Amino acid sequence: MEIKKNSFGLLLTYATVMLFPSILFLIVKNNTLLFYATLCCSLLGVATMFYLNKKNAYKNNLEKKTTTVFRSLLWGIGGAIVALVLQHFSLIVETGILGQSVSSQNTAEALAIMRRYPFYLVYLVGAAPLMEEFVFRKVLFGNLGTLIPPIGAALISSILFSIAHADGHFLTYALLGLFFCYLYRKTGRLLTSMTAHILMNAIIIVLQFVI
Repeated sequence: MEIKKNSFGLLLTYATVMLFPSILFLIVKNNTLLFYATLCCSLLGVATMFYLNKKNAYKNNLEKKTTTVFRSLLWGIGGAIVALVLQHFSLIVETGILGQSVSSQNTAEALAIMRRYPFYLVYLVGAAPLMEEFVFRKVLFGNLGTLIPPIGAALISSILFSIAHADGHFLTYALLGLFFCYLYRKTGRLLTSMTAHILMNAIIIVLQFVI
């Protein structure tokens, strides 16, 4: 029962937050107001997810044995660096072997929005990765991994993570999803994959403006 409550609450919150901008777009024609509303909704979604994850607490098999918070943070910081390297090499494979474009439509669109609406950075670096970790790592990997073999849950989680980004770089996002699953499994704390995901997004955005 706990696993159902925990998983359903997190999934429903995420789905609501993701659908909200599409519905609002049909009503609101002011872009500034639209992006402010999207940011507020996503922050409310993050707060709701943290609340539900505590209220409907469920420790899956990964979370029954955890490392310290400090070590988990270190793994997250190191994981961000590894994630960037992994992303670099997967892009080489996609462009050199699969013939895909090196540019990322998601990144380009996100940066274009952020240049015009700087406050959107909070969504890109904070709200989005936090919600994604709750859904794709906590629910679809950790919780689902108690019902089916963990490797199967990791593959399902990572494939859906890649599909959700709808960027064309399927291999890159799938590998990143698998790596974030590994970090979560390594420490037993969602804090680790959250830290790595947030730092990775932040570094990518900084590099886009510096380079």
